[in-house]
Amino acid sequence: MAAPGATPAPRGPSRLPTIIAIVVALIAVAVAIGAWFRPAPKPEAPAAKTYSDQEIADAKKAVCDAFDRGQKTLDVTGGKVGANPGDAFTIAVNSRVAIGAISTYWRSSLQQHPAAPSEVAGLLSSLADLYENILLAQLAEGSRSDLDTLYASADDAVPKMKQACG
Repeated sequence: MAAPGATPAPRGPSRLPTIIAIVVALIAVAVAIGAWFRPAPKPEAPAAKTYSDQEIADAKKAVCDAFDRGQKTLDVTGGKVGANPGDAFTIAVNSRVAIGAISTYWRSSLQQHPAAPSEVAGLLSSLADLYENILLAQLAEGSRSDLDTLYASADDAVPKMKQACG
């Protein structure tokens, strides 16, 4: 025992904060390990946008108008006849430019009008694909039989599109 009146011997610094820090660190490590092995949550699919009857009708009209405009352009471009031998090349190039522009125009119309009925949108998208294939075959100087097959497919698809727009 210490003498009465003597000051007690100093004790070392308290170990309690160190013990608390170690416990908190161990808990943090355990949580991190648990989070590492936990599967990531699956993102929820956004609800499909629903459109009113008016929005659907407006989109169908806009897409069908785009189709009609493209067909008229093809009719005019494809119906040109040159007087000079050099005109044939110019007409062919102009026709190919028209086919490419129309395919792009139709795709743009479909993107701008997502409320278009799926039947109309699907037919126009397929027709745009078909015209792009025609253009690529023309540019690659494809065989006559390949081109004729593509042209026949387009000739079959156009009336279906007209009927869907009717």
